[in-house]
Amino acid sequence: MTNKIKPLQECNPRHGWMGCWPGFTALYDPENGRIKKFLIEEELRLRQNSKILDASAGSKPYASIFKNHKYESCDIPGGFYHQKHNFECLLDNIPKPDGHYDAILLTQVLEHVPNPEKVLLEIHRTLKPGGQLLMSVPLNGPLHGEPWHFFQFSHYGLLELARRTNFELTNLEKIGGAFWFFGKHLQDTPKRIMKSFDPGRARKRGQSIWRCLLLSSLFLPFWLASLIILSGVFRPICYWLDLLDVPKTLTLGYTAVLKKTK
Repeated sequence: MTNKIKPLQECNPRHGWMGCWPGFTALYDPENGRIKKFLIEEELRLRQNSKILDASAGSKPYASIFKNHKYESCDIPGGFYHQKHNFECLLDNIPKPDGHYDAILLTQVLEHVPNPEKVLLEIHRTLKPGGQLLMSVPLNGPLHGEPWHFFQFSHYGLLELARRTNFELTNLEKIGGAFWFFGKHLQDTPKRIMKSFDPGRARKRGQSIWRCLLLSSLFLPFWLASLIILSGVFRPICYWLDLLDVPKTLTLGYTAVLKKTK
């Protein structure tokens, strides 16, 4: 099967919008709020008691959504989190037989693997015919999980990856636009500045502890003010203002459903 590259407007035009009142958590963090809502919506379409793998699940933030299913989680060997998982593996070598799972979750993970195509082929192998990959990926985000941050993804890239790995991309949605982008990154900037001279990390970074203490003390009032203004006021306003950005070319990322058709 060949997937043709679709024009921009054929992404789901909702673009992550969760209604006028998405709840406090989603209002202050619409990116993760959108990913969670996406998984809740897709869970309702699954048969009850489906076999689910949460791939590289980390702290397993979405496990409760799939409580009515045979939920398993895995993470990389010696991962960053202390949560227990059913097994550990690299995602290009999942220790399960062909056609084992009804659905696999891959949320904010694909940017951290050195060979995304190889990982998608392995996921395709372990899915049953008609099984689905429920995925989210970033497009405009900061470096994180370094040095294991290799890629950012456009929807054109996702369509090409789907074509190469024999998936049918059945649903594709942007995670907001420019206002969600600015709301997130303006809020995060003071926190990142504070982290850059965190006294607790000074020795590890080869910095002067006394200099970091001084800079932290001087910047603390600005950081506290930013919590009130940027986090408490500006970011929620950005949630609603995002309706003004129709094309959403400066999106935070995408949610996608990839179906195994053969």
